[in-house]
Amino acid sequence: VVLSVTLSLLYSDLLFQQEQERLADIAIKTESLYTNRQEGLIGETKLQHYMDAMGYVSKSKIYILNINNNSLENLKNLEFNNNDLDSYLYQDLKDILSGNEVFRNSQYTETFDTMMVFYGRPIIVNNAVQGAIIIFSPIQTVNQNIRAVLFIILVVAVFSSLIVGLLLLFNAKRITKPIKIVRDSTLKIANGDTIEDIGQTKYIELNELTSAFNYMKNELLRIEEDKRTFISMISHEIKTPLTVISGYLEAIHDGVLIDKEIDESLEIIYRETERLTKLTKEIVTQTSNRDLRIYLEPTIFKLRPILDESAHLARMNGKKEIQFVIACDDDITLYADENKIRQVLSNLISNSIKYSDVAVTIELKCTMVEDRLCLEVIDNGWGIKKSDLSKVFDTYYRVKNIADPQEGSGLGLNIVKRLIELHNGTIEIKSEIKKGTTVTMWFPL
Repeated sequence: VVLSVTLSLLYSDLLFQQEQERLADIAIKTESLYTNRQEGLIGETKLQHYMDAMGYVSKSKIYILNINNNSLENLKNLEFNNNDLDSYLYQDLKDILSGNEVFRNSQYTETFDTMMVFYGRPIIVNNAVQGAIIIFSPIQTVNQNIRAVLFIILVVAVFSSLIVGLLLLFNAKRITKPIKIVRDSTLKIANGDTIEDIGQTKYIELNELTSAFNYMKNELLRIEEDKRTFISMISHEIKTPLTVISGYLEAIHDGVLIDKEIDESLEIIYRETERLTKLTKEIVTQTSNRDLRIYLEPTIFKLRPILDESAHLARMNGKKEIQFVIACDDDITLYADENKIRQVLSNLISNSIKYSDVAVTIELKCTMVEDRLCLEVIDNGWGIKKSDLSKVFDTYYRVKNIADPQEGSGLGLNIVKRLIELHNGTIEIKSEIKKGTTVTMWFPL
Protein backbone atom coordinates (compact mmCIF):
# COMPACT_ATOMS: atom_id res chain seq x y z
CA VAL A 1 0.00 0.00 0.00
CA VAL A 2 2.76 2.45 0.96
CA LEU A 3 4.61 1.58 -2.23
CA SER A 4 1.44 2.15 -4.27
CA VAL A 5 0.85 5.58 -2.73
CA THR A 6 4.50 6.51 -3.24
CA LEU A 7 4.42 5.43 -6.87
CA SER A 8 1.19 7.33 -7.51
CA LEU A 9 2.65 10.51 -6.00
CA LEU A 10 5.82 10.14 -8.03
CA TYR A 11 3.82 9.55 -11.19
CA SER A 12 1.60 12.56 -10.42
CA ASP A 13 4.68 14.77 -10.10
CA LEU A 14 6.01 13.34 -13.34
CA LEU A 15 2.75 14.08 -15.20
CA PHE A 16 2.64 17.67 -13.97
CA GLN A 17 6.28 18.11 -14.92
CA GLN A 18 5.46 16.84 -18.41
CA GLU A 19 2.43 19.15 -18.51
CA GLN A 20 4.64 22.11 -17.57
CA GLU A 21 7.08 21.22 -20.35
CA ARG A 22 4.18 20.85 -22.83
CA LEU A 23 2.72 24.24 -21.94
CA ALA A 24 6.17 25.83 -22.02
CA ASP A 25 6.63 24.48 -25.56
CA ILE A 26 3.24 25.97 -26.58
CA ALA A 27 4.23 29.31 -25.02
CA ILE A 28 7.52 29.35 -26.95
CA LYS A 29 5.68 28.72 -30.22
CA THR A 30 3.17 31.43 -29.34
CA GLU A 31 6.01 33.85 -28.58
CA SER A 32 7.49 33.06 -31.99
CA LEU A 33 4.14 33.84 -33.64
CA TYR A 34 3.92 37.08 -31.68
CA THR A 35 7.39 38.08 -32.88
CA ASN A 36 6.34 37.39 -36.50
CA ARG A 37 3.28 39.56 -35.96
CA GLN A 38 5.38 42.40 -34.58
CA GLU A 39 7.71 42.14 -37.55
CA GLY A 40 4.77 42.20 -39.97
CA LEU A 41 5.28 38.69 -41.22
CA ILE A 42 1.72 37.68 -40.28
CA GLY A 43 -1.41 39.63 -39.58
CA GLU A 44 -3.54 39.88 -36.43
CA THR A 45 -6.20 37.58 -37.85
CA LYS A 46 -3.68 34.89 -38.78
CA LEU A 47 -2.06 35.16 -35.35
CA GLN A 48 -5.41 34.61 -33.68
CA HIS A 49 -6.13 31.73 -36.04
CA TYR A 50 -2.83 30.03 -35.12
CA MET A 51 -3.45 30.56 -31.41
CA ASP A 52 -6.97 29.12 -31.65
CA ALA A 53 -5.64 26.10 -33.56
CA MET A 54 -2.90 25.45 -30.99
CA GLY A 55 -5.41 25.88 -28.18
CA TYR A 56 -7.80 23.42 -29.81
CA VAL A 57 -5.12 20.80 -30.40
CA SER A 58 -3.62 21.21 -26.93
CA LYS A 59 -7.03 21.56 -25.23
CA SER A 60 -5.96 24.81 -23.63
CA LYS A 61 -6.65 28.55 -23.66
CA ILE A 62 -3.80 30.79 -24.82
CA TYR A 63 -3.60 34.53 -24.17
CA ILE A 64 -1.11 37.21 -25.21
CA LEU A 65 -1.07 40.25 -22.94
CA ASN A 66 0.53 43.41 -24.35
CA ILE A 67 1.54 44.87 -21.01
CA ASN A 68 4.67 45.97 -19.25
CA ASN A 69 5.64 47.18 -15.81
CA ASN A 70 4.34 50.68 -16.53
CA SER A 71 0.79 49.44 -17.23
CA LEU A 72 0.77 46.76 -14.50
CA GLU A 73 -1.51 48.80 -12.20
CA ASN A 74 -4.18 48.87 -14.91
CA LEU A 75 -4.54 45.04 -14.66
CA LYS A 76 -7.33 45.47 -12.17
CA ASN A 77 -9.51 46.70 -15.01
CA LEU A 78 -8.39 43.91 -17.42
CA GLU A 79 -11.12 41.54 -18.64
CA PHE A 80 -11.09 38.14 -20.36
CA ASN A 81 -14.17 37.44 -22.45
CA ASN A 82 -15.96 40.26 -20.67
CA ASN A 83 -15.18 38.71 -17.23
CA ASP A 84 -13.15 40.36 -14.57
CA LEU A 85 -9.60 39.12 -14.32
CA ASP A 86 -9.03 36.58 -11.52
CA SER A 87 -7.49 38.36 -8.57
CA TYR A 88 -4.64 35.84 -8.17
CA LEU A 89 -3.31 36.76 -11.65
CA TYR A 90 -2.14 40.14 -10.46
CA GLN A 91 0.74 38.65 -8.45
CA ASP A 92 1.45 36.00 -11.11
CA LEU A 93 1.67 38.61 -13.87
CA LYS A 94 3.86 40.75 -11.67
CA ASP A 95 6.26 37.78 -11.40
CA ILE A 96 6.05 37.11 -15.15
CA LEU A 97 6.77 40.75 -16.05
CA SER A 98 9.78 40.49 -13.77
CA GLY A 99 11.15 37.86 -16.18
CA ASN A 100 10.06 34.68 -14.36
CA GLU A 101 8.07 31.63 -15.42
CA VAL A 102 5.04 30.74 -13.32
CA PHE A 103 3.45 27.30 -13.14
CA ARG A 104 0.57 26.11 -10.99
CA ASN A 105 -0.53 22.48 -11.24
CA SER A 106 -3.87 23.15 -9.59
CA GLN A 107 -5.53 26.55 -9.60
CA TYR A 108 -9.21 27.42 -9.41
CA THR A 109 -10.11 30.15 -11.86
CA GLU A 110 -13.36 32.12 -11.75
CA THR A 111 -13.00 32.83 -15.43
CA PHE A 112 -13.58 29.16 -16.33
CA ASP A 113 -15.23 28.17 -13.05
CA THR A 114 -13.05 25.09 -12.68
CA MET A 115 -9.65 23.87 -11.60
CA MET A 116 -7.00 24.58 -14.22
CA VAL A 117 -3.30 24.08 -14.83
CA PHE A 118 -1.76 27.54 -15.21
CA TYR A 119 1.42 28.49 -17.03
CA GLY A 120 2.84 31.93 -17.78
CA ARG A 121 6.05 33.31 -19.25
CA PRO A 122 7.28 36.74 -20.33
CA ILE A 123 7.56 37.99 -23.95
CA ILE A 124 11.08 39.34 -24.26
CA VAL A 125 12.10 41.50 -27.21
CA ASN A 126 15.57 43.08 -27.34
CA ASN A 127 16.18 42.01 -23.76
CA ALA A 128 13.08 43.89 -22.61
CA VAL A 129 9.79 42.43 -21.35
CA GLN A 130 7.09 43.46 -23.85
CA GLY A 131 4.22 41.36 -22.52
CA ALA A 132 3.13 38.00 -21.15
CA ILE A 133 1.82 34.71 -22.47
CA ILE A 134 -0.54 32.84 -20.15
CA ILE A 135 -2.04 29.44 -20.80
CA PHE A 136 -4.86 27.64 -19.03
CA SER A 137 -5.19 23.86 -19.42
CA PRO A 138 -7.97 21.75 -17.85
CA ILE A 139 -6.68 19.75 -14.93
CA GLN A 140 -9.21 16.98 -15.64
CA THR A 141 -7.02 15.60 -18.41
CA VAL A 142 -4.06 15.24 -16.09
CA ASN A 143 -6.25 13.91 -13.31
CA GLN A 144 -7.74 11.30 -15.62
CA ASN A 145 -4.27 10.08 -16.48
CA ILE A 146 -3.33 10.05 -12.79
CA ARG A 147 -6.48 8.11 -11.87
CA ALA A 148 -5.88 5.61 -14.66
CA VAL A 149 -2.31 5.02 -13.59
CA LEU A 150 -3.33 4.95 -9.92
CA PHE A 151 -5.92 2.28 -10.73
CA ILE A 152 -3.28 0.22 -12.54
CA ILE A 153 -0.87 0.67 -9.63
CA LEU A 154 -3.54 -0.38 -7.13
CA VAL A 155 -4.45 -3.45 -9.19
CA VAL A 156 -0.79 -4.39 -9.50
CA ALA A 157 -0.32 -3.71 -5.77
CA VAL A 158 -3.27 -5.95 -4.86
CA PHE A 159 -2.06 -8.79 -7.04
CA SER A 160 1.50 -8.26 -5.84
CA SER A 161 0.29 -8.37 -2.24
CA LEU A 162 -1.54 -11.60 -2.94
CA ILE A 163 1.50 -13.12 -4.61
CA VAL A 164 3.81 -11.89 -1.84
CA GLY A 165 1.37 -13.20 0.76
CA LEU A 166 1.29 -16.62 -0.90
CA LEU A 167 5.09 -16.65 -1.19
CA LEU A 168 5.41 -15.64 2.47
CA LEU A 169 2.96 -18.35 3.45
CA PHE A 170 4.83 -20.90 1.36
CA ASN A 171 8.21 -19.81 2.72
CA ALA A 172 6.82 -19.70 6.25
CA LYS A 173 5.80 -23.33 5.91
CA ARG A 174 9.22 -24.18 4.48
CA ILE A 175 10.92 -22.35 7.33
CA THR A 176 8.70 -23.71 10.09
CA LYS A 177 8.83 -27.27 8.77
CA PRO A 178 12.45 -27.87 9.93
CA ILE A 179 11.60 -26.21 13.25
CA LYS A 180 8.64 -28.57 13.64
CA ILE A 181 10.92 -31.49 12.77
CA VAL A 182 13.36 -30.34 15.46
CA ARG A 183 10.51 -30.06 17.96
CA ASP A 184 9.12 -33.51 17.11
CA SER A 185 12.61 -35.00 17.18
CA THR A 186 13.21 -33.47 20.60
CA LEU A 187 10.03 -35.10 21.90
CA LYS A 188 11.11 -38.44 20.43
CA ILE A 189 14.49 -38.19 22.12
CA ALA A 190 12.74 -37.32 25.39
CA ASN A 191 10.68 -40.50 24.97
CA GLY A 192 13.82 -42.55 24.41
CA ASP A 193 13.31 -43.12 20.69
CA THR A 194 16.22 -43.34 18.25
CA ILE A 195 16.10 -40.87 15.35
CA GLU A 196 18.20 -40.06 12.31
CA ASP A 197 20.07 -36.78 11.81
CA ILE A 198 17.92 -33.90 10.58
CA GLY A 199 18.78 -32.93 7.00
CA GLN A 200 20.14 -29.55 5.92
CA THR A 201 17.97 -26.76 4.46
CA LYS A 202 18.55 -23.76 2.20
CA TYR A 203 18.60 -21.40 5.15
CA ILE A 204 21.91 -20.77 6.94
CA GLU A 205 20.29 -19.95 10.29
CA LEU A 206 18.16 -23.11 10.21
CA ASN A 207 21.20 -25.15 9.19
CA GLU A 208 22.99 -23.84 12.27
CA LEU A 209 19.99 -24.89 14.36
CA THR A 210 19.76 -28.37 12.84
CA SER A 211 23.54 -28.85 13.07
CA ALA A 212 23.45 -27.89 16.74
CA PHE A 213 20.50 -30.23 17.28
CA ASN A 214 22.23 -33.11 15.47
CA TYR A 215 25.37 -32.52 17.52
CA MET A 216 23.33 -32.48 20.73
CA LYS A 217 21.46 -35.62 19.72
CA ASN A 218 24.61 -37.49 18.78
CA GLU A 219 26.30 -36.40 22.01
CA LEU A 220 23.30 -37.65 24.00
CA LEU A 221 23.43 -40.94 22.12
CA ARG A 222 27.17 -41.19 22.74
CA ILE A 223 26.69 -40.46 26.43
CA GLU A 224 23.90 -43.02 26.62
CA GLU A 225 26.04 -45.56 24.77
CA ASP A 226 28.97 -44.78 27.07
CA LYS A 227 26.69 -45.31 30.04
CA ARG A 228 25.45 -48.66 28.77
CA THR A 229 28.96 -49.73 27.87
CA PHE A 230 30.28 -48.59 31.24
CA ILE A 231 27.57 -50.45 33.14
CA SER A 232 28.03 -53.56 30.99
CA MET A 233 31.80 -53.43 31.33
CA ILE A 234 31.62 -52.94 35.08
CA SER A 235 29.02 -55.69 35.44
CA HIS A 236 31.21 -58.16 33.58
CA GLU A 237 34.33 -56.98 35.37
CA ILE A 238 32.66 -57.40 38.76
CA LYS A 239 31.16 -60.74 37.82
CA THR A 240 34.56 -62.37 37.13
CA PRO A 241 36.19 -61.80 40.56
CA LEU A 242 32.93 -62.55 42.35
CA THR A 243 32.69 -65.86 40.51
CA VAL A 244 36.30 -66.65 41.40
CA ILE A 245 35.79 -65.75 45.07
CA SER A 246 32.55 -67.72 45.24
CA GLY A 247 34.16 -70.78 43.63
CA TYR A 248 37.18 -70.86 45.93
CA LEU A 249 35.10 -70.23 49.05
CA GLU A 250 32.80 -73.07 48.05
CA ALA A 251 35.81 -75.38 47.52
CA ILE A 252 37.27 -74.42 50.92
CA HIS A 253 33.90 -74.88 52.60
CA ASP A 254 33.42 -78.32 51.06
CA GLY A 255 36.93 -79.37 52.19
CA VAL A 256 38.05 -80.51 48.77
CA LEU A 257 41.32 -78.57 48.96
CA ILE A 258 44.50 -79.53 50.78
CA ASP A 259 46.35 -77.03 53.00
CA LYS A 260 48.68 -75.86 50.24
CA GLU A 261 45.77 -75.35 47.84
CA ILE A 262 43.87 -73.48 50.56
CA ASP A 263 46.74 -71.01 50.93
CA GLU A 264 46.86 -70.53 47.17
CA SER A 265 43.09 -70.12 47.07
CA LEU A 266 43.15 -67.52 49.84
CA GLU A 267 45.86 -65.65 47.96
CA ILE A 268 43.66 -65.62 44.84
CA ILE A 269 40.63 -64.55 46.89
CA TYR A 270 42.66 -61.73 48.43
CA ARG A 271 43.88 -60.59 45.00
CA GLU A 272 40.38 -60.66 43.54
CA THR A 273 39.07 -58.76 46.57
CA GLU A 274 41.73 -56.09 46.00
CA ARG A 275 40.69 -55.98 42.38
CA LEU A 276 37.06 -55.44 43.40
CA THR A 277 38.07 -52.69 45.83
CA LYS A 278 40.06 -50.90 43.15
CA LEU A 279 37.22 -51.31 40.68
CA THR A 280 34.73 -49.85 43.18
CA LYS A 281 36.94 -46.80 43.70
CA GLU A 282 37.19 -46.30 39.95
CA ILE A 283 33.41 -46.48 39.63
CA VAL A 284 32.90 -43.89 42.38
CA THR A 285 35.50 -41.56 40.84
CA GLN A 286 34.18 -41.79 37.30
CA THR A 287 30.51 -41.44 38.24
CA SER A 288 31.24 -38.44 40.47
CA ASN A 289 33.08 -36.82 37.56
CA ARG A 290 30.32 -37.86 35.15
CA ASP A 291 32.99 -39.49 33.05
CA LEU A 292 31.75 -42.89 31.90
CA ARG A 293 34.51 -43.62 29.42
CA ILE A 294 36.71 -46.66 29.84
CA TYR A 295 40.33 -45.88 30.67
CA LEU A 296 43.37 -48.12 30.44
CA GLU A 297 46.21 -48.48 32.93
CA PRO A 298 48.82 -50.19 30.74
CA THR A 299 51.90 -51.89 32.12
CA ILE A 300 54.41 -54.39 30.75
CA PHE A 301 53.64 -57.91 32.00
CA LYS A 302 54.34 -61.50 31.02
CA LEU A 303 51.45 -63.13 29.25
CA ARG A 304 52.04 -66.80 30.18
CA PRO A 305 51.08 -66.41 33.90
CA ILE A 306 47.86 -64.64 32.86
CA LEU A 307 46.96 -67.54 30.56
CA ASP A 308 47.75 -70.13 33.25
CA GLU A 309 45.70 -68.30 35.86
CA SER A 310 42.74 -67.80 33.50
CA ALA A 311 42.75 -71.53 32.73
CA HIS A 312 43.01 -72.42 36.44
CA LEU A 313 40.11 -70.15 37.39
CA ALA A 314 37.96 -71.55 34.59
CA ARG A 315 38.61 -75.12 35.77
CA MET A 316 37.76 -74.19 39.36
CA ASN A 317 34.45 -72.58 38.45
CA GLY A 318 33.46 -74.74 35.50
CA LYS A 319 30.78 -77.40 35.70
CA LYS A 320 32.13 -79.27 32.68
CA GLU A 321 35.19 -81.35 31.88
CA ILE A 322 37.59 -78.71 30.65
CA GLN A 323 41.00 -79.41 29.18
CA PHE A 324 43.37 -76.53 28.46
CA VAL A 325 46.28 -76.57 26.03
CA ILE A 326 48.51 -73.53 26.56
CA ALA A 327 51.20 -72.62 24.03
CA CYS A 328 53.03 -69.44 24.99
CA ASP A 329 56.72 -68.76 25.62
CA ASP A 330 57.50 -67.66 29.16
CA ASP A 331 59.37 -64.54 28.02
CA ILE A 332 56.58 -63.06 25.85
CA THR A 333 55.44 -59.74 27.29
CA LEU A 334 52.62 -57.35 26.42
CA TYR A 335 52.18 -53.64 27.09
CA ALA A 336 48.51 -53.42 28.03
CA ASP A 337 46.04 -53.08 30.90
CA GLU A 338 46.48 -56.39 32.70
CA ASN A 339 43.02 -56.45 34.28
CA LYS A 340 41.37 -55.70 30.92
CA ILE A 341 43.29 -58.57 29.28
CA ARG A 342 42.16 -60.86 32.12
CA GLN A 343 38.59 -59.75 31.44
CA VAL A 344 38.97 -60.45 27.71
CA LEU A 345 40.29 -63.96 28.38
CA SER A 346 37.60 -64.60 31.00
CA ASN A 347 34.82 -63.66 28.57
CA LEU A 348 36.23 -65.69 25.68
CA ILE A 349 36.92 -68.78 27.84
CA SER A 350 33.46 -68.45 29.39
CA ASN A 351 31.90 -68.45 25.91
CA SER A 352 33.95 -71.48 24.86
CA ILE A 353 32.71 -73.38 27.91
CA LYS A 354 29.14 -72.19 27.61
CA TYR A 355 28.73 -73.10 23.94
CA SER A 356 30.17 -76.61 24.05
CA ASP A 357 29.35 -80.15 25.13
CA VAL A 358 30.13 -81.54 28.59
CA ALA A 359 33.76 -82.05 27.62
CA VAL A 360 35.60 -79.22 25.90
CA THR A 361 39.20 -78.58 24.89
CA ILE A 362 40.38 -74.98 24.85
CA GLU A 363 43.69 -73.86 23.38
CA LEU A 364 45.35 -70.63 24.51
CA LYS A 365 48.14 -69.62 22.13
CA CYS A 366 50.36 -66.56 21.86
CA THR A 367 53.01 -65.94 19.22
CA MET A 368 55.13 -63.04 18.01
CA VAL A 369 54.61 -62.08 14.35
CA GLU A 370 56.99 -59.29 13.30
CA ASP A 371 55.98 -56.22 15.35
CA ARG A 372 52.70 -57.66 16.62
CA LEU A 373 51.54 -60.19 19.19
CA CYS A 374 48.93 -62.76 18.22
CA LEU A 375 46.72 -64.17 20.96
CA GLU A 376 44.29 -66.99 20.13
CA VAL A 377 41.50 -68.75 21.99
CA ILE A 378 40.49 -71.97 20.20
CA ASP A 379 37.76 -74.40 21.22
CA ASN A 380 36.04 -77.49 19.79
CA GLY A 381 32.54 -76.40 20.78
CA TRP A 382 29.33 -76.12 18.82
CA GLY A 383 30.56 -73.41 16.46
CA ILE A 384 28.77 -70.44 14.94
CA LYS A 385 26.79 -70.22 11.71
CA LYS A 386 28.35 -68.19 8.91
CA SER A 387 25.26 -65.96 8.81
CA ASP A 388 25.86 -65.04 12.47
CA LEU A 389 29.62 -64.36 12.29
CA SER A 390 29.22 -60.77 11.08
CA LYS A 391 26.86 -59.98 13.96
CA VAL A 392 28.54 -61.57 16.97
CA PHE A 393 30.19 -58.29 18.01
CA ASP A 394 26.94 -56.30 17.87
CA THR A 395 25.55 -55.03 21.15
CA TYR A 396 23.00 -57.41 22.73
CA TYR A 397 23.32 -59.91 19.88
CA ARG A 398 23.30 -63.55 20.90
CA VAL A 399 23.88 -66.50 18.61
CA LYS A 400 20.77 -68.67 18.34
CA ASN A 401 21.63 -72.34 18.63
CA ILE A 402 19.24 -75.24 18.96
CA ALA A 403 21.65 -76.96 21.32
CA ASP A 404 22.11 -73.80 23.38
CA PRO A 405 20.12 -73.82 26.63
CA GLN A 406 22.21 -70.99 28.06
CA GLU A 407 21.10 -67.45 28.68
CA GLY A 408 23.19 -64.31 28.47
CA SER A 409 23.10 -60.57 27.91
CA GLY A 410 24.72 -60.59 24.48
CA LEU A 411 27.32 -58.08 25.71
CA GLY A 412 30.37 -60.30 26.19
CA LEU A 413 31.89 -60.22 22.70
CA ASN A 414 30.93 -56.57 22.21
CA ILE A 415 32.87 -55.69 25.37
CA VAL A 416 35.80 -57.85 24.26
CA LYS A 417 35.95 -56.02 20.92
CA ARG A 418 35.84 -52.62 22.64
CA LEU A 419 38.65 -53.57 25.01
CA ILE A 420 40.81 -54.87 22.17
CA GLU A 421 40.23 -51.69 20.15
CA LEU A 422 41.11 -49.55 23.18
CA HIS A 423 44.52 -51.25 22.99
CA ASN A 424 44.72 -50.34 19.26
CA GLY A 425 44.30 -54.02 18.49
CA THR A 426 42.03 -56.02 16.22
CA ILE A 427 39.93 -59.13 16.69
CA GLU A 428 38.42 -61.65 14.29
CA ILE A 429 36.41 -64.85 14.63
CA LYS A 430 36.42 -67.97 12.47
CA SER A 431 33.99 -70.77 13.19
CA GLU A 432 32.35 -73.88 11.77
CA ILE A 433 29.30 -75.69 13.07
CA LYS A 434 30.23 -78.80 15.13
CA LYS A 435 33.95 -78.08 14.66
CA GLY A 436 34.59 -75.16 16.95
CA THR A 437 35.58 -71.51 17.05
CA THR A 438 38.87 -69.62 16.79
CA VAL A 439 39.14 -66.08 18.16
CA THR A 440 42.29 -64.28 17.00
CA MET A 441 43.48 -61.03 18.57
CA TRP A 442 46.34 -58.85 17.38
CA PHE A 443 48.15 -56.35 19.60
CA PRO A 444 50.81 -53.83 18.56
CA LEU A 445 54.10 -54.05 20.43
